[in-house]
Amino acid sequence: MRCVNVADCPHVAQGSSATDPATVRRRILESLGVPPVREPPRTVLMEGHVNEFPLWSFSKQRSTLTALRIDYGEGDYALIDAPKGFPSPGSPGYLDVLLYWGQRDLFDTHYVEMSAYSILRQLEMDPTQGMNYRHFVRDMERHFALMVKTNRLRHPDMGPGKYTTYFRVLDSMILAKNRRGVSRFYFNEFFVHSLRDGYLKRLDFDFCLALDRQGKALARFLYGHLRKRLGAKAEYKRTVPGLLTDLGLGHLTQLPRMRQNEHWKRTIAPALDLVKGHAFDRYEVGDNDVVWFLPLPE
Repeated sequence: MRCVNVADCPHVAQGSSATDPATVRRRILESLGVPPVREPPRTVLMEGHVNEFPLWSFSKQRSTLTALRIDYGEGDYALIDAPKGFPSPGSPGYLDVLLYWGQRDLFDTHYVEMSAYSILRQLEMDPTQGMNYRHFVRDMERHFALMVKTNRLRHPDMGPGKYTTYFRVLDSMILAKNRRGVSRFYFNEFFVHSLRDGYLKRLDFDFCLALDRQGKALARFLYGHLRKRLGAKAEYKRTVPGLLTDLGLGHLTQLPRMRQNEHWKRTIAPALDLVKGHAFDRYEVGDNDVVWFLPLPE
């Protein structure tokens, strides 16, 4: 007679190392003659989507866009649909505050509770000023309306091949009628996966918030983006046109070379200088238009 009681099963050795839930389940199945269940590898959905895709505008002018397509080559792309316009350069601060102070909640649930008053105060914005509150509501509505369609995400548990993934920043929001009331923000499951897979551990949120308070939306995106791309690599290299495309600034690649250089010196280089020593140790632009980023020393 096959045993089904864990305590009586001869296939289950005694001791803490042999009685963890996964081992017990596997050995019970073996004792019953049931083929082992193949557990698919964990799906790490391009860790930190806030790092991978530019989900906010870097300038007031660009916030009027309602769609942005990024082509990465070899058929890979991301399409960001923003029917209400892109969130403004101040919006990464709202997300950073919610993700940072709500991280404990997000490990248990998919929502964070916080008042608009507290969010604005953390960003050192006057929470009593009506315009600040209206801008906050406008940008959160834009985040809620924004949708991402991409084939950049890999799903090992769904087998080989490419898939088109659709997701949002927020699944729903419950905004209090006044700025001091507590609101609830339900983050999309993909963002919660990013958080649980170590998104917060890789970023210095004190530095993120310092950039947010200065309104440095491009530097804030570059910080997370380059930290993610470098990872544990000895270096990360990207062509200048490729990097501009990753930033959602692919339109600059269509300009004459002299104009591209002007934009690089005026916008990209100062933002890179701000995150140097935080996202990477140093970078160099070679003669062949390749940018080399070297990681921070351990």
